[in-house]
Amino acid sequence: MNSTSQTLDGSVATTAAVNRPCQTDAALQVWLVDDDDRFRTLVADALSRGHGIDCARQFDSPDALLSELASKVGPDVILLDVQMGDQNGLDAVRPIKSLTRSTRVLMFTTCYDSQSRERALDEGASDYLLKTEPLQKLIESIHRPAESPNLLRRRRKPVGVYPPGNNQIKRPSAKTGGASPRALVRALQRLRALWN
Repeated sequence: MNSTSQTLDGSVATTAAVNRPCQTDAALQVWLVDDDDRFRTLVADALSRGHGIDCARQFDSPDALLSELASKVGPDVILLDVQMGDQNGLDAVRPIKSLTRSTRVLMFTTCYDSQSRERALDEGASDYLLKTEPLQKLIESIHRPAESPNLLRRRRKPVGVYPPGNNQIKRPSAKTGGASPRALVRALQRLRALWN
């Protein structure tokens, strides 16, 4: 039996009916990283409505997230956009995992790019999701237990035509004064050691 549902970007998608994940008393803690304020608020509100998810923390950049992780315990799941202005969420996956190994990182992007997906999985991400997919698929991915990278690679990749996008991986440059996420993580870890 198929059903239609609205996606986060407002379009309608047809999906096969699936069982809802089992709910537990404790909501899963989800942090969302996206540079679009309006979209971030929309997603956080949608996820926090009775799905066993608490999406109370939101960040507009990977740097803001890494700063918070340096002094706080990480959530169960981080939804991380890929392209955020001059920053790339892919560069933040490994630093995030070094600060909070038990947190699952789900890449959450507008355009599918096979090289970005492979890199995300290699760096430690648990999944690579499109913002145009139905909300129910996002909720199921958040509730899904961690899988090995090999299983993720074998899982069927999205099918369809995706708009041409900014598929190139951008790294901070010396011209813009951007520090690499790894350098930032090392500095934050040194600060954390001093506080303890």
